[in-house]
Amino acid sequence: MKKGLKITAIAVVVLLLLMFILPFAFRGKIESIVKSEGNKMLNAQFDFRSLDISLFRNFPKASITLSEFYLRGTGEFEKDTLVQAGEIIAAIDLFSLFGDKGYDVSKIQIDNTDIHAIVLPDGHTNWDIMKPDSTPNNTETENKNETSPFKIQLQRFVIKNMNITYDDRQAGMYADIRNLDVFCSGDLGSDRTTLQLEAESKATTYKMNGIPFLSNADIFAKMNVDADLVNNKYTLKENEFRLNAIKAAIDGWVALNNPSIEMDLKLNSNEVGFKEILSLVPAIYAKDFDGLKTEGTASLTANAKGSLQGDSIVPQFNMTMAVKNAMFHYPSLPAGVDQINILAEIKNPGGNIDLTTIRINPFNFRLAGNPFKLVADIRTPVTDPDFQAEAKGILNLSKIKEVYPLEDMQLNGTINADMQLSARLSYIEKEQYERVQASGTIGLTDMQLKIKDMPDVDIHKSLFTFTPKYLQLTETTINIGKNDLTVDSRFENYLGYILKGSTIKGTVNLQSNHLNLNDFITATSSNANETSKTGNSSVVETSPVDTATVSLIHVPDNIDFQMDANLKEVLFDKMSFTDMNGKLIVKDSKVDMKNLSMNTMGGGVVMNGYYSTANVNIPKMDAGFRLNDINFAQAYKDLDMVQQFAPIFENLKGNFSGNMNIQTDLDATMSPVLSTMQGNGNLSTKDLSLSGVKVIDQIADAVKKPELKEMKVKDMTLDFTIKDGRVATQPFDIKLGEYAMNLSGTTGLDQTIDYTGKIKLPASAGDFAKLTTLDLKIGGSFTSPKVSIDTKSMANQAVEAIADKAAGELGKKLGLDSTITTNKDSLKEKIKEKATEKALDFLKKKLH
Repeated sequence: MKKGLKITAIAVVVLLLLMFILPFAFRGKIESIVKSEGNKMLNAQFDFRSLDISLFRNFPKASITLSEFYLRGTGEFEKDTLVQAGEIIAAIDLFSLFGDKGYDVSKIQIDNTDIHAIVLPDGHTNWDIMKPDSTPNNTETENKNETSPFKIQLQRFVIKNMNITYDDRQAGMYADIRNLDVFCSGDLGSDRTTLQLEAESKATTYKMNGIPFLSNADIFAKMNVDADLVNNKYTLKENEFRLNAIKAAIDGWVALNNPSIEMDLKLNSNEVGFKEILSLVPAIYAKDFDGLKTEGTASLTANAKGSLQGDSIVPQFNMTMAVKNAMFHYPSLPAGVDQINILAEIKNPGGNIDLTTIRINPFNFRLAGNPFKLVADIRTPVTDPDFQAEAKGILNLSKIKEVYPLEDMQLNGTINADMQLSARLSYIEKEQYERVQASGTIGLTDMQLKIKDMPDVDIHKSLFTFTPKYLQLTETTINIGKNDLTVDSRFENYLGYILKGSTIKGTVNLQSNHLNLNDFITATSSNANETSKTGNSSVVETSPVDTATVSLIHVPDNIDFQMDANLKEVLFDKMSFTDMNGKLIVKDSKVDMKNLSMNTMGGGVVMNGYYSTANVNIPKMDAGFRLNDINFAQAYKDLDMVQQFAPIFENLKGNFSGNMNIQTDLDATMSPVLSTMQGNGNLSTKDLSLSGVKVIDQIADAVKKPELKEMKVKDMTLDFTIKDGRVATQPFDIKLGEYAMNLSGTTGLDQTIDYTGKIKLPASAGDFAKLTTLDLKIGGSFTSPKVSIDTKSMANQAVEAIADKAAGELGKKLGLDSTITTNKDSLKEKIKEKATEKALDFLKKKLH
């Protein structure tokens, strides 16, 4: 007995040791296979932080875990991450690790994953990452040799906490699925099995052309599926489906027959009531839905039968929602919405997707006694939408709080709508407005909106007038907090813009007495992450801030507006503008500014140029500025660019005028990317005080003339260029009393200075005056400048001066023979050789 126990104990210990040791023995082999197989199959950036093997987690299976797995695109998707997973776990048959016939995978689990799928406007997709199959099909042996060592005998598939974003920019579809959990079990290695599937997402959003069809919907599905894996046919057995409060089941089957999908499906929804239908309205479902009282009858039916092929061939389908004599009422509020009658239907007889029809007739309700009616009918939605719509009624906004809990919101005003529309999209595109029926108005009177932590909105009166050709907005003055904006505009092709996204054209007149744009910018919290403005988008700096962050303004490519602005006062970021007038032309993702004049920074600016987001990833600005009497210190205070390139402005006292042309990329906060900036210009100033400027103080110390520290410049003009992150100035003169200075050089993004200069000395300068000029070198930075005098060149200058004046005498003193002293050029060379060293000693004593 004891011997048997001892043997058993030894066996258990050996087994446990093997379970600890074997993972280390096989980890390198498995990691190499995973990476090599991934790189064979994928045209993408594929990697993971670590690979671990455990014989305990899914015993008797071996568990392989990839941690921090990612899959990134290449080419135009190089900056997009397709998959980012916290963990991917695969269970592999333990004994297959010891052989060379492959590895049987029976379970896959994916945890904490983000998937971002993108379709570009040209149809390119970021998930098309599989390399083309280059395996030759000449012989069966060659195919076998290229077989992957992984064999999928999947019995269980698990997803925990997955987020999926689908962004189809070609079709205008957007889906966002949050916190998706999926459990699927069955023997996928057999010919036929029963799959058990359970999935739930707590927040699913779906939009088509910007119109939200689902918003944070709670979706749940539990299904048993009879899976014929040989014929790819899946028959639904017991199943349950829930969309918010709507519970239903689906009967039928789906068969995957390349290139088509065959189906015969029917929605079984006997339990649907009006309250469940209301759960599809996000605002109602999210607010005290359990306590909501409802009456009336409702039904929801749907079926699909036939073949689905690509985007053009669809099965016969029909979906109908009907509501009769319904109402809803929050018990805590005095009134409700009643007389609700809805019949909405979307159907297709099968075949061409363009045979789809959408019909809403009626859609009626009465809100706190005010009736409203809407009907719509759409045919041929793909090739040439044929639509009829009518809306009529009065909405008393002050009554909404009586039927819906607004909490921190106050809303008043009246909307009076009376509209009729009937047309084909082709009529609008061909400007056949005589075939379009469009008339009516939408009037807004005495609207007031108050929301906590937001400025109040007040619209005394506004009127939209519709005709087949244009939409007119008149009589509109909007007050937002202390801001006011008066708008008078007219828009053409508004129907084409709404229905198909074609270009809308219009004229807009804007007037305002006070417009603080900072009121419309979301304030960042303290310790917010800010993107560095050095042009490197990967650099993130963390700093305690409590300011407003300007986000990039994207200019749509389907807008063609001419705007005339007359704005008395505008505040933006740290800047203040008055009497802003000019013309803006918005077209092709670009805003052209024509003679946009304004008073700012103590003077006046006239701007001509453009701002473009044609490439939204690299927005650009190209503009010319005419400047008049701009204050140096105010320019430093208001403009980050000046703080970066010319911090010397901070202590300059005076004004400047001139012209400047700038071309630059912009970052995500609409600030210039200084490393990309190119430009040129000229500035001039009069009566400029240099008191307190470190560079001038050091020059005064270098020439031992402290009075220069308080000198004023009467006139100064300089020309400059901006290139490769540096500002270069052409030689310019500064008159400092009796002293004349000429400077030229560059300053950089890092605020370094690299200047050379000359100071012409007056006769009153004593010994120095004999040298005529002093040569300067200015280096260091604006905050710590370094000024030095080039004594060697000054020595040469001194020798030149005296050599012309008294060559013979100097030659004799230096001991030169008569043949040399009679030759002027030869004498100068000898003087330089003999006298430079003495001159240098003399200058150093004088200057130090």
